Amino acid sequence: MKPQAEQLKEQGNAALKKGSPAEAVLHYTHAVKLEPSNHLLYSNRSLAFLKLDQYYLALQDAQQTIKLQPSWPKGYFRKGEVECKAGHYGMALMSYKQAMILDPTDESIQTAISRVNKEMNKERKALARQPLVFAAGGAGIGLLVVLADQFLASSPSVKHPVLQVLLISAFALIGVGISKAYRYLLDSQKSGLLDPPIDLLEEMSGKPSAEPGLSEDSQSQNSQTHRKGGTAAARQRYRKAKS
Repeated sequence: MKPQAEQLKEQGNAALKKGSPAEAVLHYTHAVKLEPSNHLLYSNRSLAFLKLDQYYLALQDAQQTIKLQPSWPKGYFRKGEVECKAGHYGMALMSYKQAMILDPTDESIQTAISRVNKEMNKERKALARQPLVFAAGGAGIGLLVVLADQFLASSPSVKHPVLQVLLISAFALIGVGISKAYRYLLDSQKSGLLDPPIDLLEEMSGKPSAEPGLSEDSQSQNSQTHRKGGTAAARQRYRKAKS
């Protein structure tokens, strides 16, 4: 490693140790510009991004680490750490197992696999219990409505016991529906954690910003790409920034 890149790497490591991941990202990024093929720099920057909860960027650096050094287990470990923290436990388990294949003796990988298995079991139990909890909550609300109608209203509107049971059941079904909507919302939120960040300047202007060094034809092509898919354009900009 070049002396200047090594110095920047050490500065980044020191910044991480003192709890300044944003500063560490700056040092690692400068080092990457000097040595873009050094997998250690991407691995360290992935950790720094993860500490900043920048999951997409952390995942990109972990994948770049694997690309540069596919036989190094820590690249897959970094990838698993990002996926685990983003709640993608199945993907994280696959990454950890790949790291384990490359280094079966690493206790930290074994601990990570045990941890993610516990999280998967916890999530599975919570998902199985969630509809019952919401249904019980809905039934409880329905029961309160029936009791209020019987004892507080001057003339109860639902007098027959069968109708009262049906009303309570309807509230329970509404609770189940709310449970499904809530689960869908959580799944969507989890899925979005690994999506590329939105370029607010481009969203506000309605067109991608000019990239230095590109011809007008290239700028036009990039503009069309942006209109067709913001995600692909964001990924392309991030790759250019890393190169």
